[in-house]
Amino acid sequence: MIKEALYYQRGNSGEEAEKELIVLEKRELSEKEIEEFVKKWGGSYSSLFCYRLSESFFYPEGGGQPCDRGSIAGAELLFVEEKEGELWQYTEADFPEGEKVLCKFDADFRRWQSENHSAEHIFSGLVTQHFPYKNSGFHMECFGENPHMTVDFDGEFSEKELEELEQGVNAVIRKNLPIREIYLEGEEENTSSERKDGNISFRQKKALEGDIRIIEIPEVDSCACCGTHLSFTGEIGVFTILSYEKHRKGCRLTMLAGELAFLALEKKLKLLSGFAQSLSRPWTEIPEAFQSLQERIFAKEEEKRGILEAGISLLEEKILKELEEQRKEIEDGEGTATLLLGIPLKDSCFSYYGKNSYLFLYLSELGMKDLQKICDRLRLSLPLSLICLGKKEEGFSVVAGSKEEDMRAFGKLLGEKLSFRGGGQKEMIQGSTGVGFREMNAFIERIL
Repeated sequence: MIKEALYYQRGNSGEEAEKELIVLEKRELSEKEIEEFVKKWGGSYSSLFCYRLSESFFYPEGGGQPCDRGSIAGAELLFVEEKEGELWQYTEADFPEGEKVLCKFDADFRRWQSENHSAEHIFSGLVTQHFPYKNSGFHMECFGENPHMTVDFDGEFSEKELEELEQGVNAVIRKNLPIREIYLEGEEENTSSERKDGNISFRQKKALEGDIRIIEIPEVDSCACCGTHLSFTGEIGVFTILSYEKHRKGCRLTMLAGELAFLALEKKLKLLSGFAQSLSRPWTEIPEAFQSLQERIFAKEEEKRGILEAGISLLEEKILKELEEQRKEIEDGEGTATLLLGIPLKDSCFSYYGKNSYLFLYLSELGMKDLQKICDRLRLSLPLSLICLGKKEEGFSVVAGSKEEDMRAFGKLLGEKLSFRGGGQKEMIQGSTGVGFREMNAFIERIL
């Protein structure tokens, strides 16, 4: 923490987002240091330099808040870190010591981070007031397609409690309370999560020593923090909780505040409105409409499964009858033990083709789980090895089962001839192949 840093001066935006500074010190990173940098932060660099500038202009990474985004003399600012009270800025560009360089920070990004960090203090402060939980982790990502911040706690919340906390944060925002900085100088290290120095009580997430910067929101929160913040809670605008999940021995909350939250909520409302319009219902009735739609879909699926089950039963009866007729013909010396049913497989909702001791069923509308159920049922009632095929964008889903044959050997054959990929047990295998109907029928005729 650098008390007099420019990045702590509120209102850094517009013209104040750029300033001409002097390069006081330069260091080129070694190949090993570049490798370590890439491993930690990504990217690809033939050379990398770090600079110490005449003023603390860019915010460094720390406390769950990423460093500023920006540029130095037009070169992208890659990273900023604080070491022993000095700031070091990393870029690919090479500037000589003593040169003046125009530095710019991304004012929108700085503001987004300040909005979200300030909202996180309000949320964590309210949790501290009403629950015996501690904030155990904080991370912000205020850029990309999915901006968000995550906060971890060592306890869990109910849906109602989360709703009340969200409403509480927005109530504090509407009060437009001041967000104040307080500095304590020369403090000794203290490892407790809560401290009281004179008349000042505050939260801290880790052991601190030396000068301490406290962010205070009257009657809401007081916390040791090195991040950037707004001047008043009303500047945040809006706060929303995006998701909640159990994490380790507590929970992880994903949330968003400020302009980014407004944009996310606006996008969500447009999606909901579009969905409501497609259902010809107001968006406030989406839960009821969605439930009704689910029930109709479930009913249709049940009807379809019933028809399919009836069709499978008829097919089962037909095959068993034909096998019995073949058995009688063999006993009378008039037949051969060759099963031949149906016609070559074709792209329809249902077709079957049998030859020798194998029966292939094509069930276009069914997924892997349904194919497994049908295969497991018929393989036990038919004296045949059964191969159930389902539709994929390219090729087939495959489930093969038998009461007697080791289907792993058959799977190996499918792999050699039809590029089948999958696995399973002796009784049943499952996987997929990318061949079409022509190749599948040729395989049946040639191999079986």
